[in-house]
Amino acid sequence: MSAASPIPQLEKGLKPALERVCVLIVNYNSGQWLGRCVRALKGKGSRVPPIRILDNGSVDGSADRLPDMPGLSITRSETNLGFGPGINTLARDVTQDYMLILNPDCLLVAESLERLIEELDAWPDAALVSGRIFDMSGNEQRGSRRQLPSPKRLRNEVLKFHFSSGVDLTHLPAPETACEVEAVSGACMLIRRSQFKALGGFDIGFPMHFEDLDLMARLRAAGQTIRLVPEVAISHAGGISSKHRPLQVEFDKHRGLWRYLVKHCRAQWPWWSRPLWATAIAVHFAFALPAALLRR
Repeated sequence: MSAASPIPQLEKGLKPALERVCVLIVNYNSGQWLGRCVRALKGKGSRVPPIRILDNGSVDGSADRLPDMPGLSITRSETNLGFGPGINTLARDVTQDYMLILNPDCLLVAESLERLIEELDAWPDAALVSGRIFDMSGNEQRGSRRQLPSPKRLRNEVLKFHFSSGVDLTHLPAPETACEVEAVSGACMLIRRSQFKALGGFDIGFPMHFEDLDLMARLRAAGQTIRLVPEVAISHAGGISSKHRPLQVEFDKHRGLWRYLVKHCRAQWPWWSRPLWATAIAVHFAFALPAALLRR
């Protein structure tokens, strides 16, 4: 837990919460989910945060079926730039205090977004906040609450060592109040614009997957904290965009894991064990391919 204390909420003259955040969504063949995601963000009356969407070479017309809403803008790319580069593109000229990085198959209501904004307002040492992520059956998803990866934690995760913690923490009881955590789900992240830009945005060397954990690791290395607001629930269908190209997604996941370990875990990763890890990741990729094809 951070030693810092929350500051009083909120200063007089501050803009309404939804005017101080810009929502960034990278879309790729999300079908009806993109429209649902956008409509969920509409608050009572006409309250809508500014929403920027990058349509990443979709061919399903998902960006053409969006509701007519104030503050909604769409940028189109003929090719799939990837998630990290797409968010970096959308974030270039954002002026709002906060940016909500949201997957197109997530449902977050405006009142919950305001609660996340309130949390960052109250904790000046926190750079990023999220809530708990649930699937469409109401089960908390893996990665909703987690620790940053390390070779030891990944080993524990794979081998199911119950006496030592892995990366995912959703098997543990959820905290009752907002608290500091090492990492949250990348499906929904509210981040300070200033901190995102100070770090140069997402590392585009991650094609897809692990760019979120890399960002959180860099935030923590810069002295910033990450918070979880457990009463905020976000629905996440999951895998809507990736189901169209399962082989590429699995390859990117495993390549992203290797890049993360090389970048962040050298101090805890003996050089002599790295060829073994490379072999293990390649074998895991081979075993993951049939499951990915079945999901498709």
